[in-house]
Amino acid sequence: MVDLRTRRQAPAPSQPRPARQPARPRWGLTAALWFTLVVSLASIGGLFQGTGWWFASATVALVVLGAQELARTLRWPAPAALATGLVVAAIACTLTVSGGTALLGVIPTADTIDRVRLLAQQASETIVADQAPVPVSAAILAVIVGCVAVASIVIDVLARILRTPVLTGAVFAVVLVVPSLVPDVQPSWPWVVLTVLGFIVVLLVSTGRRPSRSTVITGVASLAAAGIVTSLVPMSVDTALQGLGTGAGISTGVNPVVNLGKDLRRGTAVNVLSYTTTDPNGEYLKLVDLVDFSGKSWSPAKVSLKSSDTVSKLPAAPGISSTTRRKTATTKVSVSLLRSPYLPIPVPATKITGVDSQWKYVDASGVTVRSSTEGSQGLDYTVVSKPVNPTRAQIVASLGQTPASLAEYRSVKGVPASISTLAKKVTAGAANPFDAAVDLQNYFRNGDFTYSETTPVREGYDGTGLDAISVFLKRKSGYCVHFASAMAVMARTLGIPSRMAVGFLPGTQNGDDESWTVTSNDLHTWPELYFQGLGWVPFEPTPGQGTTSDYLQQTGSTASPSASATASPSDSSSASASSSATAQATATSTGAVPSSAAAAATTGTPVGTTPLLAAGIGILLLLALSPWWLRTQRRRRRLRAGPPDAALNAWREVVDTARDLGIAVPAAATPVQAADVLRVSLARDGTEPGAPELESLLAALQRERFGDEPAAHEVHDQARRVIARLRRSVGAPALVRATVAPRTLFAEQRSRQAI
Repeated sequence: MVDLRTRRQAPAPSQPRPARQPARPRWGLTAALWFTLVVSLASIGGLFQGTGWWFASATVALVVLGAQELARTLRWPAPAALATGLVVAAIACTLTVSGGTALLGVIPTADTIDRVRLLAQQASETIVADQAPVPVSAAILAVIVGCVAVASIVIDVLARILRTPVLTGAVFAVVLVVPSLVPDVQPSWPWVVLTVLGFIVVLLVSTGRRPSRSTVITGVASLAAAGIVTSLVPMSVDTALQGLGTGAGISTGVNPVVNLGKDLRRGTAVNVLSYTTTDPNGEYLKLVDLVDFSGKSWSPAKVSLKSSDTVSKLPAAPGISSTTRRKTATTKVSVSLLRSPYLPIPVPATKITGVDSQWKYVDASGVTVRSSTEGSQGLDYTVVSKPVNPTRAQIVASLGQTPASLAEYRSVKGVPASISTLAKKVTAGAANPFDAAVDLQNYFRNGDFTYSETTPVREGYDGTGLDAISVFLKRKSGYCVHFASAMAVMARTLGIPSRMAVGFLPGTQNGDDESWTVTSNDLHTWPELYFQGLGWVPFEPTPGQGTTSDYLQQTGSTASPSASATASPSDSSSASASSSATAQATATSTGAVPSSAAAAATTGTPVGTTPLLAAGIGILLLLALSPWWLRTQRRRRRLRAGPPDAALNAWREVVDTARDLGIAVPAAATPVQAADVLRVSLARDGTEPGAPELESLLAALQRERFGDEPAAHEVHDQARRVIARLRRSVGAPALVRATVAPRTLFAEQRSRQAI
């Protein structure tokens, strides 16, 4: 800007515009940008395990920003400095992802490109499938480093090349908001505050001025807003955005049972999906089978999805005899706020339409459906399922020997003697394994057990391992995870193959259109036990949850090895590949009763959520408008200034407004030269010929500076009229940019030239 404080000097002769010089090094501004980026990254620490990724990110940001500033220190032109940053960023990314495939570690080869593709696929699968905090594999680290390198380039371009450091706040804001959009991840308030402080430092360093009163007020307001927004968003986003198809809602991860209890205790129910079905009792919707039991936890089978295993042709459910009576149901599912690598379906499914080829059936766990590249959110599809509905004679026919291939489903390593003893005691009167399974179910549902989502947490036995099961069987209080895992383990001690299924209860039926709504409160687990001829039969040991199938009754028949049912060839060929002939059958009894938690859940936004979200959005808007407020305060001060610098302040405001609007007034221009530029713009406003207000203001400025004649207050009105005409002379985009991100408020200051 022009410095007119030196008086009684002759006007300098007009000189040609100097050639553009390389930007001056500003190590203080670069340090402030690096610090703010690094602390903003720390705020997303809840997404990843460990801190190694953060140190790697800080190092990459340091070398990229430092390389560009070093280039400016060497007086390289701006394009060369930018190119330096791009090269350094590329080298840093290559070092991270190459895995030894790059020449000298920094020159990519064809093998490096192939590795990048592989890491991208692995990262995509992790992002879709895993639940935060995710382990930082080579693929995830590559994504993080790449994003940080790009962010470093962007903030340097905004702050140093475009000289609008205020816009770097958008980059930092994007980083800060990420945790609030990921289920079960909370932003870190201290890091948010440090990020806001760092951004204020960036603005102060970029202006080269001492902080004004308005800047201090804005900074304090920003700190307060950061705390409020960080507190409000996690509480309100998950529920207030129901039905909007956003990333909010619940996420299952690869092993849904890990956070099932946490999702059940989330407090406010989230509508995750809806469906219509031809079954009047509703559907259990299965996500995945947990078949591997280590003694400490249950987990899905480790399988590799095959490209040929698309849902266009599903395999037959294993173990079901061709003579076993079955029924058919058609279900149309619409997923809203469920982000899962598994497809919630009634089982055993025989036909699925409405999903693409990225979804594969997992035969090893019983015809469940999974994708390694997509999530379930937003899908609409139709499933035809055929659960078993056997007669008593067909059940008796299933009491033969279990195939040897199912030995792993009967293995429980290290099971305490107390659990085995209890299982034998409960089933002492059973005539056969099927009757023993019914006894186990009745023991939990008809005994002294109570349903509680909080007791296991309060008393420290919340889990599915043997230790937790042992305590649960003594305390007799828990939720579906404890009932299902306890029954599955006890069944194995009796030689009955078992596994756990994870999915959803039927939900609540809507009276108006007969559709069903399933919420996060309907998350559920249940055990499935295998009987040759019937396949995997679902049981419901959790009291007060769901219903039991009508055919789960005592038979009284003695098991005979010769009574083995005849399974169809396609069914028996993959007996170890367990499907669920399951949860659908659980819903077949008359009068399905929804869980109390699901019945209490409403489909609307809870009272108090909308005001909280509105408050958070309002605060964010206020923060976004803070540059406009600061610029307005400066204009008000200048256009109220009295003698001896009334004309000088008015002139400065006119010139700064022109620059905010994108009018190229040279930084070293004299008032006469600046006026020539302004006349060209004023001629485009279309209101009047000439620029009398500008001429009057320029004359008053010259009299004030060189004639020692104080300017009258009329110069303020003249400046306002010139500003109004300048604003009319530009388009709407320039007006928006001048309002939201005024260049002169945060642009790098140049030395002022006296006239």
